Amino acid sequence: MAYSLVGILAIVIHLIVNFDVFMDVKKKGKFAGEGFYLLFLLSVIIYHITDGFWGLLYENQLADAVIIDTSVYFFAMATSILLWGLFVYFYLGAKNKAITYVGGVVFIFQITCVIINFFNPILFEVSSECVYQAKPLRYAMLITQVAMFLILAIFTFVSSLKSNGQLKRHNLIITAFCLFMMVAIILQTFFPLYPMYSLGYLFGICALHAFVVEDEKRNQKHELDEAKHRISKDPLTGALSKYAYIDKEAEVDERIYNKEMEDFAMVVFDLNDLKVINDTKGHEAGDNYIINSVKLINKCFPDCPLYRVGGDEFASFLTGENYENREKLVNSFNQKIDENVKKGESLVIAAGLSIYIPDKDGTILQTFTRADREMYNRKHQLKERREKGL
Repeated sequence: MAYSLVGILAIVIHLIVNFDVFMDVKKKGKFAGEGFYLLFLLSVIIYHITDGFWGLLYENQLADAVIIDTSVYFFAMATSILLWGLFVYFYLGAKNKAITYVGGVVFIFQITCVIINFFNPILFEVSSECVYQAKPLRYAMLITQVAMFLILAIFTFVSSLKSNGQLKRHNLIITAFCLFMMVAIILQTFFPLYPMYSLGYLFGICALHAFVVEDEKRNQKHELDEAKHRISKDPLTGALSKYAYIDKEAEVDERIYNKEMEDFAMVVFDLNDLKVINDTKGHEAGDNYIINSVKLINKCFPDCPLYRVGGDEFASFLTGENYENREKLVNSFNQKIDENVKKGESLVIAAGLSIYIPDKDGTILQTFTRADREMYNRKHQLKERREKGL
């Protein structure tokens, strides 16, 4: 019964530890070789099931059932070796397929021995009194596996010395897994009635999972960072996007709530007559108008983060030295726009400024709203001046 409990315990632990792997089976790209890793886990669980049943069947002296169960046991063992080799090949990004070939040879050798054993006991034999006896080829099979894991351990350890970063970690965990299995198989060779092989898989896979999950988290973080970077920039102008502004808004609001926010000012910009340009000259001309407007704003407000918060509306966040020079910056910008109006140039941008008032503003929106109001006042002034030809 104690023998069976090890197998049952191993199954439970594998299901708990690898719960995320089984639940996310439909998700792709979590880590290299994930499909073969899942199949490898399933084959190991089948192996543990047969190993667990073996103890119960053997204690109850069910000879025929022990023969069938032991045959499935070796079949599951062979399958797990094959799938392990395929997983390692993809997980390490190996260019040499020798790993898969060795696993395939071991698989074919073991399956052949299992089939022959039904007719001629060359792996194991179970007497009518249900006495299990290991045969020479069983030891040859286990020695072959030890040799395979030893070669793979040496190969991955040497590879780890020549690599760094994620690839170095991958090679080292494969080395550790191989060492776990080598020790377990050697012990299984000398103690055939003890579940040493199961314990090797149990410890090895638990260690492996820690690295697999770490890689998965790193990959997810990398993908998240890339996605965040893509949506944080406005593709047309290169300005920060509305999504970036929302993040900034949340950050500032939290600091305001915690009374940690330093002085800042908001400048809201609106591009005059963008709709007219789009309707009369086309959207390509409208896009060029937006791009040139952003260039002008960046030139007049250097080192100030600029956000595109609408189709023709932008907002800039002024802190530090830019906050101290806010009036000068806005006046200089307005003078440039006034010159454009006088010259009859199309590039006309209304700007409104407002500073953060700690005792009054509970959110950044209140500062933004005042700046937006000032911007609309300026927008009407510019429209009137243009109509009057001033």
